Amino acid sequence: MTITEHAAAPIRDVRVRRVVMPKDDPTWRFALGARAESVGILLEMEDADGLVGLGYASEVPHLGYDIDVMEAVVRSRVPAILAAPALDRRSLVGSPWKQELPAPVRSLLDMAWHDRLGKIASVPLYRLLGGAEQVSLRVNRILALKNPDEMAVVAAGLAAEGYDHFKIKVENRPSSLDIARVAAIRDAVGEKAVLTVDANQSYTAKEAVIFGHAVHKYGVQVFEQPVPRGDIAALRWVRERSDLTIEADESADSLESVVAMLRAEAVDAISLKLSKLGGLDSLLLAANLCAAHGVGSRIGAHVGSRIMNAAAVHAAAALPHIEPFAELGEFARLMNDVATGLEVVDGGIAVPTAPGLGVSLV
Repeated sequence: MTITEHAAAPIRDVRVRRVVMPKDDPTWRFALGARAESVGILLEMEDADGLVGLGYASEVPHLGYDIDVMEAVVRSRVPAILAAPALDRRSLVGSPWKQELPAPVRSLLDMAWHDRLGKIASVPLYRLLGGAEQVSLRVNRILALKNPDEMAVVAAGLAAEGYDHFKIKVENRPSSLDIARVAAIRDAVGEKAVLTVDANQSYTAKEAVIFGHAVHKYGVQVFEQPVPRGDIAALRWVRERSDLTIEADESADSLESVVAMLRAEAVDAISLKLSKLGGLDSLLLAANLCAAHGVGSRIGAHVGSRIMNAAAVHAAAALPHIEPFAELGEFARLMNDVATGLEVVDGGIAVPTAPGLGVSLV
């Protein structure tokens, strides 16, 4: 049987369940909210030959993706998947430019399809996506909002584990407290560590420029999403006046929004996430569009199961121009993961080499 024939095998079972992963720090918070756990949807897609593709998507409340709606939409797709005589990506998720399904749901279905296809071909997913060799990324760990001394202690502990890239959450309440956070963390991790600040939309354009100048002396390199997500003009205004690399995150909530920012020359870099863009093909396309416009791109936080993080690592391995650090270690602060097979070692994470995503259920 050829790979094409095997890929066309009917799906005999689709299993869907909600996953709750408590955070090891229940007080973890950022500017847009606080939750004691990460909640997501696990999908297992098994074909007639017994091969199972895994997909996972986390709830993203601040972007409007509610877990109840996501689960209902996923379950509504199951009868059509089971009824299809042959399943291909187009029939599963449709064109990446369309909005038939919420982006995290498209990503989850697309992930399971790709995982199964890699297992059919007996190759790791990054090879199917065009990656030529195994890669390892430095992991950018996120520091939740606390008082400066507490954040410095957390940062020092992570540095002792081998991490050398840190993203500092800030909130503009007031900006002087954010500056103190940056100063304390720089002192805790040393001069060689790479620092990013992430405002999650909490600054005005003018405030962002002032804050950026204030923290530049601490060696901060990137300022992520300083202003509200819908204000591309404000992003460009900050970019034109800042000493830091201005990066979009929440503003990059679709391929269309990525294109709009590139056309407006609004940012220096874009944080790319499967859950926002709707799947692997969309993420790869967005990264290539960034490269064509001379704009940096990197893999942003995929807070949830190792399944989702593995998919993002494989995508990074297929993109030679992606930034060599990514926020793909946040599963380390979550408990009760449904999957195993992906770990951070000395602050780095390597793309799995087993077929498909390279991870398996616990």
